[in-house]
Amino acid sequence: MGLTTVDWALGYARLGYRVFPLLPGDKRPIYRGWQADATTDPAMVRQYFTADPTRNIGVVCGEKFDAWDIEVEHVAALTEHMAQNGYVLPEAPIAQTGRGGMHILTVPTGVNHTRQLHLDGTHIGELKSTGGFIVVAPSKTVAAYRWTWAPPGMGASAAPQWLLDLLERPKAAPRRFKDRLTQPNDIVAVLGQLGGAVLHAGEGSRNNYLYWAMRTALDEGVPPDEAKVALVGAGKTAGLDEREIQATLRSAYEAESVTA
Repeated sequence: MGLTTVDWALGYARLGYRVFPLLPGDKRPIYRGWQADATTDPAMVRQYFTADPTRNIGVVCGEKFDAWDIEVEHVAALTEHMAQNGYVLPEAPIAQTGRGGMHILTVPTGVNHTRQLHLDGTHIGELKSTGGFIVVAPSKTVAAYRWTWAPPGMGASAAPQWLLDLLERPKAAPRRFKDRLTQPNDIVAVLGQLGGAVLHAGEGSRNNYLYWAMRTALDEGVPPDEAKVALVGAGKTAGLDEREIQATLRSAYEAESVTA
């Protein structure tokens, strides 16, 4: 008889990974406030997963590890990049996701929030750290998650420099923003839609939605100061930390490489 979901969850808890339940077949947490409810307590773990063995397992990032989440569409490009440059994967837990992407777990980088990864100017995934989580085996979405390499004790090593280099944002050619919106009703309408998208984003993805919302607001011609005020409010309401909000909005603004 194979391991049950409870067995897997208890195993992660013994490693010091804080776990919490996700919806069956999904990546969304069952409970709001998963950041606080995630646990290594065996009794709570059993309660979470005995109630419904079909639940998926979420694990908190940024404590025992950071997760380099490579989208399935870009795994081949990353593999080719490694081969061309003689790079090798770190001695660290590596998993295949339900869609065929890749998770690489390294010791925490100190980045302390979700950051996009870029290869040759293309967005290929995210680094998930403090405030984020990943889905782990034997969870299932499109297909089952599975570990493709698991060192003894699931010990993670430091991220090699070539992985850290993926955090560098590509330099965009300088350009002007779209003509500024001047009608208050137009500005309110755009910011209302973008703020709503941040509020309704799933747990673990709100920071990425906040980044996207700032970029979109600027592209639509919303004055930067007004966009910032509205999206700071949306981020706080969504439960994001203010320092993280400010860093994300600043990153989105700087990524535009605008000229006056």
